[in-house]
Amino acid sequence: MQTRTYAELLSLIQSLSGVVFATLELGRIKALINRRALRAYRSTNYWPRFLKIGEERVVASDVVPYTESGKSSIDTYLRIHVQAPYVSTSVQEYDIMVTADGATLVAGNTAPTAAYVTYKAQLTDTYGPGVSGGDVSGLSTDTTTIPAEWFQYIAHGTYADYLRAEGQQEKAALADQEADMLLQEEMIRIDEQHTLQLVANRIFTNANMQMRY
Repeated sequence: MQTRTYAELLSLIQSLSGVVFATLELGRIKALINRRALRAYRSTNYWPRFLKIGEERVVASDVVPYTESGKSSIDTYLRIHVQAPYVSTSVQEYDIMVTADGATLVAGNTAPTAAYVTYKAQLTDTYGPGVSGGDVSGLSTDTTTIPAEWFQYIAHGTYADYLRAEGQQEKAALADQEADMLLQEEMIRIDEQHTLQLVANRIFTNANMQMRY
């Protein structure tokens, strides 16, 4: 999927702010950027780059754990099916209870060993310049690319946060409104791609809810 660079993001924030940040300020800007990135991530469970559809997962004692070797860690369980979903109609689906251990399947006495999980993967990236970015707190573990769908929102949101920290509350409120509008536009794009309607809508039928596992 498309990305933009951290350097491009920082440049846009500086342009919006009308300043070139001093080296000592870059750590604070990085923290504000990652705060906005987390807000964008939390705004919907259906960002395509984090959405995993019908991934086969190991089940242990009727529980699908958050982590499995070689696969993304789960942030939010969306749906869990008995068979591979969205391939044919009337695929059976589990009811689930999410606990600290993972998603417990309501599976009767069948003791399944695998299930097909649709979930939102964890956001594990910390966005930053990397070791050559001029930020004294930059680490080699920084992710230097930004999801393109978040780019404008993070830029305008960080600008709003910067204005607020500088005591410019009215300008910050206007910048916040623009940032929220940009985020809403990206979320509308998700809706228009119809993935949300397919994955989020759970239609109960006699076929997909019978406990004949």
